[in-house]
Amino acid sequence: MSFNKQLPSGTVLAPFLFTLYTADFSHSTSSCHLQKFSDDSAAVGLITDGDYTEYRELTQDFVDWSLQNNLQINAGKTKEVVVDFRRRDTPPPAPVNILGTDVDVVESYKYLCVHLNNNPDWSHNTDALVKKGNSRLFLLRRLRSFGVQGPLLRTFCDSVVGSAIFCGIVCWSSSITDRDRKRMDRLVRRASSVLGCPLDLVEVLGNGRMMAKLSSMLNNTYIDSALRSAGGGSCRDNKEQQEQLVIWSIFCPVGQKTRLDLDLF
Repeated sequence: MSFNKQLPSGTVLAPFLFTLYTADFSHSTSSCHLQKFSDDSAAVGLITDGDYTEYRELTQDFVDWSLQNNLQINAGKTKEVVVDFRRRDTPPPAPVNILGTDVDVVESYKYLCVHLNNNPDWSHNTDALVKKGNSRLFLLRRLRSFGVQGPLLRTFCDSVVGSAIFCGIVCWSSSITDRDRKRMDRLVRRASSVLGCPLDLVEVLGNGRMMAKLSSMLNNTYIDSALRSAGGGSCRDNKEQQEQLVIWSIFCPVGQKTRLDLDLF
């Protein structure tokens, strides 16, 4: 398959071809993982006892592989977020260097529409959602002032307002602070008053979507076959494996966790 012209931005074919082009590079161990979504890649490493060896080797291997395959990592857009769970004060690690450029270490970074910070307490993500939700609520009120009512107004609320407020809710709904939850619920109540009908609050909607996601994972044939190959039989028939899958999807080991986002162009 060959193309003599650049694919238009925003097409479905472009990210598919890029994913196919970069599919042969992967890395996944208990302490280091490379997550790829189209041209947004994230290297996640669990650092134990100050050993950065695997994490730095993964980063360098990915840089070398990119150059060998006519790709270049945009070091200027690449950011590093360090989440340190240790109680004692320790000096920060040396920054990752990509092609002679030190990667900036930031407190928060937006990855796939979710703001991740170094606490992590989802405060930056909540601030961004509240700000975007307020602007979308203004549009909802304006639409109602023009006489739009009923199902059409509800459809606009679900597609425009709800998509902004509840973006990535499966990730953060069970982990945000009570203060941030009240801020999000306040947005939902304001949208409910404009519609004139009750809407599910953040906790209810988050639990519902989380259970739907877990159900789809348990019924996923790829996950089921992976568990079979591990020597445990079917995921649907083994309650112990279902519990294990849920536990590993919620908890993570305690240590120093480093996340590095790599942007390709």
